[in-house]
Amino acid sequence: MKLGTLFLTNNLILAPMLQVTTGPFRRFCRKFGDIGLVSVPMLYTKRIEKNPNTVLSDLHKIEDERPISVQLIGSETNALKCSIDFLESYKFDVLDLNAGCPSKRAIKAQEGGYLLKDLDRLKILINTALKYSSRPVSLKIRIGYNNLNDLDKLLNVINNSGIEFMTVHGRTVKDRYSDATLNLNAIKKIKSLSKIPVVGNGSIFNPQNAKNFLELTNVDALMIGRGSLGNPNIFNQIDQYLKEGTITIPENNINNMIINIQLYERCVNEYLENNFEIPYSHEKYKFVELKRNLIWLSKNVHDSTDLRIKISKTKTLEELVSILDYLN
Repeated sequence: MKLGTLFLTNNLILAPMLQVTTGPFRRFCRKFGDIGLVSVPMLYTKRIEKNPNTVLSDLHKIEDERPISVQLIGSETNALKCSIDFLESYKFDVLDLNAGCPSKRAIKAQEGGYLLKDLDRLKILINTALKYSSRPVSLKIRIGYNNLNDLDKLLNVINNSGIEFMTVHGRTVKDRYSDATLNLNAIKKIKSLSKIPVVGNGSIFNPQNAKNFLELTNVDALMIGRGSLGNPNIFNQIDQYLKEGTITIPENNINNMIINIQLYERCVNEYLENNFEIPYSHEKYKFVELKRNLIWLSKNVHDSTDLRIKISKTKTLEELVSILDYLN
């Protein structure tokens, strides 16, 4: 499919999630099937401006994962310029600006979702990105800050900006992630008013959700975030359902969980090869990645509550491996 000037294998995108969509996780999800576009976790422009070495591990080997997007969050133009200049040495496909993050940190720093109530600042940041980036620029937003009152003003800024496409999460900033507040009608309205492609995002947890989202909103593509946690196969399941109308969902059991975590371990090892330098040991990195994903992979396994408790209490890679050895 075509998204702006991008040509993608399908209309599915892995969302940028902080401390989640790491290099190993992105590779892991792509082992199960095609994903049109993957995303590096959100990077703070102030952090890059002050010490770019702190984001080197986030950008490691991204040239091997194209097409891939790099998302920046910040509110200062100088920090954004510095970040774009730093990123120019990397090979990636889209520079994405975050104007939707609802975290307390983002709102306090007047960045992310806060920009939806400071459209003048948002316009300046978009123009700065377009001026200095050699890559296409996209934008991640929500349907509003407190409500939908400024939707027309927001779309006016976006439609006259020159960005390639936008991703819309179907909640206001104040709604955060409450499932009950997902507003597909608002995304439908944004799509009808938009002069550029729209990617829809929010509570897509299975193929039926995905199809319903597309049919109700008419968006051009879908971005999946939380739905991929513990189910890296969700992109393949959605793609199969949209193209063939069938769903193949493997049984959630201990054996499949072990197979998947072993595959994840291979992804981590591949990511760490060639003496890749990180702020802490490779063993600790591997432990953090495996523990986090093992908890997610075990969440739908029958009677796995005790297992997740044991996993959550582990403090070393050795302890985690001993649990897996026992399960084997």
